[in-house]
Amino acid sequence: MKNEDLYQVLPLKRTWLDDIVEVFLKRPNGIAEIDAIVTALLKTDRDMGSEAESTVTRTINNFCINAGDAEEKAKHAIFERIGPAQYRLLTFPNPPDLIEIQKTEFSEYAYQQVWAFFVERAKKNPKWATLSKRQRLEAFAHNLKKNKQLQNLLKAHNVGLEDI
Repeated sequence: MKNEDLYQVLPLKRTWLDDIVEVFLKRPNGIAEIDAIVTALLKTDRDMGSEAESTVTRTINNFCINAGDAEEKAKHAIFERIGPAQYRLLTFPNPPDLIEIQKTEFSEYAYQQVWAFFVERAKKNPKWATLSKRQRLEAFAHNLKKNKQLQNLLKAHNVGLEDI
C-alpha cells in the first residue's frame, strides 16, 4: 500500500455528511430530494433518530451555496439547492474531498487518544502547519506502522494494528 493510501485504513468516524454525499453519488446527475436521502439512509446502519429529515436538511444547508434559510454563505460549498427540498452535488460524478473540511475524528476511542498524542508532538515540527489534513493523516498512519511508542499506546487500549 502506498503511503498516501495509508490513511484509508484508519478507523475514521463516518459523519452525516459522508453518508449524505454517498447517496448523492448514487443518484442520477447527483440530484436528490430530502425524502429520497432519508429513505436511502434508513437502509444503512446509521441511527436516524426521530429528526432524520431535519438533520439531513441542516447538514446539506451547512454546505449549500444557496440554502434559503442560511444566513451566511457556506464556507465549503458542496451542494446547490435546485428546488424545494431538492439539491445537487456540485462535484458530481466525483466525491468532494471531505477529509479536508471535516474535523478529524475516529470511531475508536483508542485511535482518538493516540491521534491527540501524535498531534501534540507533531505540532513541534514547523512543517506540520503546512500539511493538509490528508497529509497529516498519512503521517499518522505511517508513524503507527513504524513507531513503537504509538503502537504501545494502541495496545494499552487493547487495539491492534492488523490493517496498517
